[in-house]
Amino acid sequence: MGDKISLYSSHLSKFQLETLFYIFYAMPKDVLQAYSAQELYNRDWQYHQDLKLWFKRGSSTDGISTTNNQYIYFDIKLWECRLFSGPHADVTGGLLPEDEIRVKLQAA
Repeated sequence: MGDKISLYSSHLSKFQLETLFYIFYAMPKDVLQAYSAQELYNRDWQYHQDLKLWFKRGSSTDGISTTNNQYIYFDIKLWECRLFSGPHADVTGGLLPEDEIRVKLQAA
């Protein structure tokens, strides 16, 4: 099983962002969903448990013009990153901590 896990991790780190979102939303309750979530957290995205969306603090490398403390989110209907226009508290209040999405291995 250890080889399979390193295979998932090493391959997912090479995937484009849109591919990771596709895996996450298209494969519910699959181990690949968990690994794609973990890779998204590695890339500074965080999952909002109430809005069921992925968020990230905006930066100049995202290709979206943002100001301080603005968030971008992945819009699953338009399949693109967009600037979040709601209140800042709406985002920060429901973000899952990284330790809650980490894949935990069970002892054999």
